[in-house]
Amino acid sequence: MKSQFVHAMDLLQEETKKGDLTLRKIADILGEEGHSIFLLFLSLPYMIPVSIPGMSTPAGLLIALVAIMLYLRRPVWIPKRWEKLHVSATAVAKVSEGAERVWLKVSHLVKERWIFFHDSPFFRSLNLFIFVANGILLALPLPIPLTNTMPGIAIILCSLGHTEKDGFFILCSYLWTVLVFLFFGSLALSAKLFV
Repeated sequence: MKSQFVHAMDLLQEETKKGDLTLRKIADILGEEGHSIFLLFLSLPYMIPVSIPGMSTPAGLLIALVAIMLYLRRPVWIPKRWEKLHVSATAVAKVSEGAERVWLKVSHLVKERWIFFHDSPFFRSLNLFIFVANGILLALPLPIPLTNTMPGIAIILCSLGHTEKDGFFILCSYLWTVLVFLFFGSLALSAKLFV
């Protein structure tokens, strides 16, 4: 039986045959309970070490919004002005196919464990911080290699953990976020020294 994630990616790929998709349509296909899948979908394009001009800012802000809805246990909410934003069928197909390949490679590693990282009110708040902080860092329009990839990896790790209630992956996202802060801190320090 297909996992919820693979099923969602297959549905997206079927929909791309009809043409471009709106953000609202993508969110609807992923479902009301698909926050973590949506977060994973939004962050996967940033795994390449080169920034994508103009795309990371709305994606990062949307990641932060979806994370807040996840924390509040509410359906995915998208600002009205973004709902009808069109995403090319080619881009959706590439991301969903790539996401499915990634999932098939890691699915045997992801399993339900240490669920207090997922269910505990304290860790739910910490997870919200991980998503929002990395989403905001992803949203920064910095034309520097790895400034999208570093926070993107943290979001992916936490998303994988939430998808299957896997506390190990959530913990990995905490540790990776420390590296993200060190990375951005070093960039800020370097910029200050050269100004």
